[in-house]
Amino acid sequence: MASEQAFAGAVPLVRERRQGYWRLTTALLIQVVAVSFALVGLIQGAGWWFALVFSAALLLVTGAALRTAGVHRRIVPLLLLAEAAVVMTVAFGRGTGLLGILPTPRTFAAWGDFIDQAMLSIYQQGTPAESLPEFMFLVVGGGCVLAILLDTLAIAFRVPAFTALGVGIVLVVPGALLGDGLDPFALAASAAAFLWLLRCDVRTRRPGTPRPTASLSISAAAVVVALILGGTAPGFDRGGATSFTAGGISIGGTVTPLIDLGKDLRRPAAVRALTYTTTASSGQYLKLASLDQFTGSVWKHRERDTKRLPSGNTIGPVFGLSDTVATTKITTKVEIDNMQSRWLPVPYPVQGVSGLSGTWSWDPDDLTVGAINTTTQGQKYTATSLVLQPTADQLQAAGGFVPASVERDLFLPPDLPSIIASTAISATKGAVSEYDKAVALQDYFRDNGFTYSTQTPLKQGFDGDGGRVIAKFLQVKSGYCVHFASAMALMSRALGIPSRVAEGYLPGATSGGTANNPGQYTVTSDDLHAWPELYFAGVGWVAFEPTVGRGTIPSYTRPDSTPTAVVPGSTSTSTAGSKAIVPTDPANLGSPTGATAPSTLQPVISGVGVALLIVALLLTPAVLRRVRRRNRLRRLTDQWGGASTAWDELRDTARDLGWIVPATETPRAFAVRVASAVAGTPGEDAVRRLLAVRERDAYGPPTRATAVGLGDDLTRVLAALEAQAGAALRLKAALIPVSLIPAAWSPAPNQGRPA
Repeated sequence: MASEQAFAGAVPLVRERRQGYWRLTTALLIQVVAVSFALVGLIQGAGWWFALVFSAALLLVTGAALRTAGVHRRIVPLLLLAEAAVVMTVAFGRGTGLLGILPTPRTFAAWGDFIDQAMLSIYQQGTPAESLPEFMFLVVGGGCVLAILLDTLAIAFRVPAFTALGVGIVLVVPGALLGDGLDPFALAASAAAFLWLLRCDVRTRRPGTPRPTASLSISAAAVVVALILGGTAPGFDRGGATSFTAGGISIGGTVTPLIDLGKDLRRPAAVRALTYTTTASSGQYLKLASLDQFTGSVWKHRERDTKRLPSGNTIGPVFGLSDTVATTKITTKVEIDNMQSRWLPVPYPVQGVSGLSGTWSWDPDDLTVGAINTTTQGQKYTATSLVLQPTADQLQAAGGFVPASVERDLFLPPDLPSIIASTAISATKGAVSEYDKAVALQDYFRDNGFTYSTQTPLKQGFDGDGGRVIAKFLQVKSGYCVHFASAMALMSRALGIPSRVAEGYLPGATSGGTANNPGQYTVTSDDLHAWPELYFAGVGWVAFEPTVGRGTIPSYTRPDSTPTAVVPGSTSTSTAGSKAIVPTDPANLGSPTGATAPSTLQPVISGVGVALLIVALLLTPAVLRRVRRRNRLRRLTDQWGGASTAWDELRDTARDLGWIVPATETPRAFAVRVASAVAGTPGEDAVRRLLAVRERDAYGPPTRATAVGLGDDLTRVLAALEAQAGAALRLKAALIPVSLIPAAWSPAPNQGRPA
C-alpha cells in the first residue's frame, strides 16, 4: 500500500519535470529567435535566418524529447553534439560522410575548406554579404553550437544565468561587423528573452511559484533600460564604424574601409574629426590611404615594405613626378580631435611630418604615413607637402608608358561585369589621349543624371565597392563617393589607365579669415570622402573628382583654366579655375558653415542612460520584493487558506531584516521569537493571532483571510518588526532583500548565531 502511494506521488513529479523541460526548451527557442534579430544585416536575404533558427530548434527540440523519454539531462548534450555532426555532414560534407551521415576525416577536411573560404570571403565582402555556401556553413554550425551551449547551461547543469555568456558572444558579432552597431531593439528582445528564461527556470524548480507579475515588471524595466542604453550610451552608437570612443570615427581598423566610410557618412550627427591650418591659399584634401588592390569584391590597401619615419622626417621622392611640373611647398598643422586610424591624414604628396608621438612609417609607393605602435587619436603634428600644378598640356602629353611597379594597378578580375567596360568605352567615345579619356569619365558621372545619395545603395541592397555593386550603381545612377570613385577607377583600368582609390577627407569648413590667411578648418565625419587617382607618366598620381555633389572639379581637367593644385580645393575657398558643385542629396545638406561638431548634449544623454541603467540594476531587487509583498497582501483580501501566505511574508521580512529563519523551525517557535522582539506593541498580539490561524489551517479546513483579519494583523506585525530594526536595517532590507534567494539555496545557518 505504501509503495502504491509512493508511486502515485511520483507520477505528478515526473510529469512536472517533463513539462519543465519543454518549458525551458521553449524559452531557449525564444532566446535564439531574439538573438537572431541582432544578426540582420550581416547576410543578404532571409535564407540564413531560417537556417539558423531551424538548426537550433532541431537540436533543442531533440534535447527536450530525449529527456522526456528518460535520458539523463546531462547525457543529452553529448547526444546533441552527435546530432549536430550528422546535420553538418549531411548539409556540408560534400558526400564524404560514412553512409552520407557520419563524419569522416575527409568530412573534417571539407569543413576546414568551408572555414578557410569563409575567412577569405569575410575579408573580401562588406555587409550585407552575399548568401554564399561558406557563410551558410557558419550560420548552421553557429546555430548548432549555440543550441548545444544554451541547452547544456540552462537544462543539463541548471545554470540558466550563464546563458548570457553565449548570448553575449553572439551579440558581439554584429557589434564588430556592422558599422551601424548593435540594434537596441535586438538588445532589448534578447534581454527580455533572457529574463523569461530565468522565470521559466524558477517555475521549473518551484512549481508553486506565483504568477509572473514581478518577473514581467522587471523584464519591462530591463527592456526600457536596454533601449535607452542602446540609443544613447557610448559603444552602442548606431552611426559609428566599430568605435567605442563616444561616437568617434574609426578608420582602417576593418577589412572594408570604404564600407565603413559609407556608414560614417550616414551618421545621424556629424562628429568632429580634426582641425587644421595651412599656408596654402585654400583648404586641402587630407589623404589617409591608397586602396590599390581590387579583389573583385572590395578595394583594399596593398600591404608592402615600408620605411621607418626618419628623425629628419624627410619623405619622398614623389613617384613619377618630373621636374617640369611646377610645385609649391605648403605647411599644414593638424590636431586630431576624435578620429582613430592607423593612417595619418595629410595633404598629398607629403614630404615630411614632425611632432608625432609613437613610431610611424611611410610607404615609398604612395607616400601614406602609417602607425606602428600607436594611432592618430590625440596627435598634433605638422606636415610639409607639395601642391602640384601640372598644366592640361602636360597631362595631355603624358601617358602611354606604365612602369613595372604600376602595372599591378591595371588588374581587373576576369569575372568583372561587362557593363563596366562597355560603359567606359561609351563614355570616352571620341577621346584619344589617356588624359582626354580620364576627363571624359569624370564628366560622364557629372552630366548624365547621376545623383549623390548615401541612402539609395542601402535601400536597394547594393552598398559596397565590388564589381557587381558598381554594375548596379551604373544602372541605378545613384550612390555616394565610394561608388563614384570605385566606378571611375575600374572604368579607367578597363581603358588601360592605371588607377586606385584614395580615402581621406574633404577640406572641411573654414572659420573665416582673409584671402592670405583662411583661418582654421574643421573637418568632421561628414567630410569623409573617396576619390580616384589615375597615373600619368611624368606627373605621377593625379586626383579626379567624379562624385556629383561633393568636392570640387580640379582645374587641370578644364583646359581653359589656370593651373591649380592637383588635389581639388575647398568649395568655400576654391580658385576661379575650379567649378564648385552644390550637394544634391537633401539628407547630406549641412548648415551654411558646414557640418557641426557633436552636440554638447550627447555626453549628458549618454551619462543619463548609463546612470539609469545603474539605478535600475540597483533597484531591481527592491522592486521585485515590493511587488511580491503587494501580491501577497492582495491575495489575503479574498483568498481562503491565506494563513500560509501571511506566514511566508512574515518569514521573508524577518530574513530581510537579518534574522536567521531555519526551514526546520516550527511556526510556534518562530512566533515566540517574533512576539519577544515586538513585545509591548500591537504586533505582539497580532503575531499570536496569526499563529493561531496558521495552526488551525494546518489541521483543519482553511479559514477565509478576511474573516479573521489576516491582512491587518500581518501589516501590524511587519510594521512592528521594521520599527524595532532601525533605519539602517530597514534600508538594507529594502535594497538587498535576501528573501528573494530561496532558503534552500542559502548556506546552512549557524544555529548558535543569535537572531
